[in-house]
Amino acid sequence: MPDDERAVSTAVGYVLTLAIGAVLLSGVVIGVGGLLDSQTDRAVRGDLSVVGQGVVANLENTDRLARAAEAGRTDPAVDPADGTAVVEIEVDLPRRVAGVPYTVEVGQDAVTVRTDRPAASVRIPHAARVDVAETTLRGGPLRMAYDADPDDPANGTLEVTEQ
Repeated sequence: MPDDERAVSTAVGYVLTLAIGAVLLSGVVIGVGGLLDSQTDRAVRGDLSVVGQGVVANLENTDRLARAAEAGRTDPAVDPADGTAVVEIEVDLPRRVAGVPYTVEVGQDAVTVRTDRPAASVRIPHAARVDVAETTLRGGPLRMAYDADPDDPANGTLEVTEQ
C-alpha cells in the first residue's frame, strides 16, 4: 500500500478550501470597508450642513434684530444719546459632528463649516446686511452679538465668538 495517496489529497483539499475562503472573506471585508467610508462621509457632510444652516439662521436673526434696534436710533424723535442697540444670541451647537470635531468660518457673505477627518466642508451663503466680522471658531456653543457704533447707527458689526 505504499502508493496510497488519499490522505494527501484530503489535506490539500482542506488547505485549498481555507485559502479560497480567506480570499473571499478578505474581498467582502474590503468591499464593506469602502461602503462604510462612503456612508461616514455622507453622514459628516449632512451633519455639517445642518450645523451650518443653524449658524446662518441665527446670524440672520441677529442681523434682523440689530437692524430693527438701529432703526429706532435713526428715528428723529429718539435722542441718540439715550443708548446704543444691544443684541446677543447664544447658539447651542454640538462640539462634534458624526464623532469628529469641526470648525466654523464666518465671513461677510457665507458660513463655511469644515472638518479634517474626513476632509469635508459645506459653504452656506447668508443674507446678513450688517457688517459681519470674519472669524474662525471651533465647533460648539457660539455667541452672536451686535457691536453698535455709538456715533453712527449704520456702522455696527456682528461678531461671532465661542461661548
